[in-house]
Amino acid sequence: MKSTVFARPNLKGFLLGAILIAVVQNFIANGLSQATSIHARDTAGIASGSEHDLRQLLQQADNAPTSQLYGCISRCYEQRGDMRKALFYLRKAQVLAQIEEAND
Repeated sequence: MKSTVFARPNLKGFLLGAILIAVVQNFIANGLSQATSIHARDTAGIASGSEHDLRQLLQQADNAPTSQLYGCISRCYEQRGDMRKALFYLRKAQVLAQIEEAND
């Protein structure tokens, strides 16, 4: 008495399918990824992040704050290794960018 309800699964097919899915997923995740540069451009032209430049940027931010200026300050702090201040000024830049966008 043969019943088609209890047919044996093709385990080799499942194994080959799983390997194929893993290879395709690995190829998509690692093989096709393009290199991205987070800080490729410097909007204010300041790449060194020296103390004098940072003071000037902070003084400019007090007089006329812009999102680009706060972004540069954030990058200066990031280059110096002070991530807490870098994130603080990055958040300020994001908020100011939203305000500037709403005003335009």
